[in-house]
Amino acid sequence: MNVCAINALVLLLFLLSTPADAGLLFISFDFPGAIDTQATAITPTGDIVGRYTSADGVQHGFLRSGGTFKTIDFPGSTFTDVTWINPVGQIVGDYNGTDNKTHGFLLSGQQFTSIDYPGAQTTIAAGIAPKGDIVGGKLIHPEICMVFCCGMDVSV
Repeated sequence: MNVCAINALVLLLFLLSTPADAGLLFISFDFPGAIDTQATAITPTGDIVGRYTSADGVQHGFLRSGGTFKTIDFPGSTFTDVTWINPVGQIVGDYNGTDNKTHGFLLSGQQFTSIDYPGAQTTIAAGIAPKGDIVGGKLIHPEICMVFCCGMDVSV
């Protein structure tokens, strides 16, 4: 994991942290037919998002709600990575576009919105707060990686 991703994760956890319940429940699941499944976030009602690798080696995002799986692929992408879901059901992540660059995205309802931080070579949407504020990372130059939140740069 690169420094940018670690810093974005630390900021995300700080912004979105809530007190934990005393009881923990562990479940195990795999996306049907996948060779790898990774959960990345869960809502208070139990909806889970993450990523899986299909038998052909392609990475896809997923939503598991009520025990039912739904694939999440940004239209026209070569891979999709789902990183977070907020209690409202808005989902963020990143995808590789036809331009071979990594872009962030927001999925709200059935509507995908691409997120490209101005001037960045790469944009990754790492999390979304309950009110819709998005936190993520941007790569300006191979040695310059910054974290953004709510449209503001955060020194790292």
